[in-house]
Parts: sequence; C-alpha cells; structure tokens
Amino acid sequence: MSRQEAFSTSRRGVPRFVIGGYVIAAIYALAILIPFYFVFISGFKDNPEIFGSMPLALPSQLNFDKFALAFERADMLNAMWSSLRLVVGAELLTLVLSYPAAYAIARIPIWVARWIELLFAMGLLVPIFALILPVFLLSVQLNMLYDPTYLVIFYAASRLSLSIVLLASNMRDIPIELEEAAMIDGANRLRIIYHIILPLTRSGMVTIIILNFIHFWNEYLFALILLPSDERTLQLALPLLRSERLIDYGLVAAGVVITVIPLYILFITFQERIVTGMLSGSVKS
Repeated sequence: MSRQEAFSTSRRGVPRFVIGGYVIAAIYALAILIPFYFVFISGFKDNPEIFGSMPLALPSQLNFDKFALAFERADMLNAMWSSLRLVVGAELLTLVLSYPAAYAIARIPIWVARWIELLFAMGLLVPIFALILPVFLLSVQLNMLYDPTYLVIFYAASRLSLSIVLLASNMRDIPIELEEAAMIDGANRLRIIYHIILPLTRSGMVTIIILNFIHFWNEYLFALILLPSDERTLQLALPLLRSERLIDYGLVAAGVVITVIPLYILFITFQERIVTGMLSGSVKS
C-alpha cells in the first residue's frame, strides 16, 4: 500500500486511519463498559433475572436492598476504613521515600545515577508471587506478622520502582536554568524543591498517587496473608458475601460495585492530570 493510499481521506476529509483509530477505541471502550454495566445492573437483580434470557436488560425495579445488605453482612464500612488507612499510610510513605530519590537521580550529575535508576526499573520485572515467602518470613523475624504497619511498609516498598522512575522522568522536563537562577539568588536545595520542583511536578505526583491508590485499594493476596483475622480490607470483605449453599450473585455484584466506585470517581476526576503525568519525559523538548 502506498503512502498516498494509507493517508487517503473519506468524503468528509477525515483520514481513514483516524476513523479506524476511533473504531478501535470505541470497541475497547465497550469491552470495558459492558462488563461494568452488567455488574452494576446485577446488583439490583435476583439470580433468575441475572441468568435469564436478557442478562443486559435493565432491572425490573431499582431496589437498593442488596447494597444495604452487602454493607451489613460484610461490615463494609469498617472494611472501607481499614482500606483507607492502609492506602493513605502507604501513599504518604511512598512519596516521602520516592520524591527525594527521584530528585537525586534526575539532578545530581554523577554517572552512577543512571545505573541506580536502571536498578529501580528492574524492580518492575520482579513477579509479585516471588515475594510471598520472603515477605512472610521477614515479617516473622521482625515480630510484625499481622501488624498493619508492616503491610503499609511493604506496599510502599513494592511501588517505589514505578514511583521513582516516573517522577525522575517528570523532573528531567524541568529546565535546569530555573534551579541555577534560584541558587544565584541564594536558595538552597530544600527551597528549590519546595518552591520550584514541587509545583512543576504536580501532574506527575497526581499520576503516581492515582496509580498507587488503585494498586493498594485492589490488593488482596498480601492483605490476606499479613493482616490479622479481625481486620479486613474491602477486598477481603467481599468473600463474606458468599453463602455456603447458595450464592446470591446480585449481592456479590452489589459488593463489587461498592468497592470500585471510589476508583472510578478518582480516575474520572483526575484523568487529565494522569495522562499529562504519564506523557512527561516521553518527548524531548
């Protein structure tokens, strides 16, 4: 196919490859929205209606009893509070550790900085299941098994690689001349970071916070292993909605909707900042 044919336009003057891109994006959006729509409307249905001939049809009535029952049976308010405490603690610890490290990698002119960044990037290649045994044994040796503080520390450590790599890439987009001018005016490193770097990396920080929030909020395996039996996150509370003999799938769907609504609200609110932060450092100025 020639270049002229590849970039041929439709009757309205829109390139065909652009139309194809919109079609693929629409299909991808439907692949995401249809399952969520099915789970959402299933929260208002009984089992016969869910598994009937028209599973995607609207419910016969909008009854929020299953949502109320999900809150009651799984104690989801306490589970939500436990998840929120873990997520906020892990988010703060991740930022406190990753931000200075990313600044050092991006700004200190030593050859070893690139190798240190590469070492952090290699952490993204470690499969999470390979960490189960060492993380568990370490918690036993530190006498922190079933201590939520240990889970917060592990969450932060597990996300340092991504946080440092993205923040360092974001900081490299900031002209070094801004810092040099501030140093000439007598500003030290802390003031430069607080008054210059921090405001200019806000989009990157929002991206890191949202991505880490989604990871911490949805994490199930290590919370199951490391938390005490009397403290459950939302993901650990969901299995309590199942009964031994008959599963009310509408009740389970209501619980799933309750857990994912905060994520959707967060992502929709900050989606522009997330895209900006992800693209930072990808294009040379």
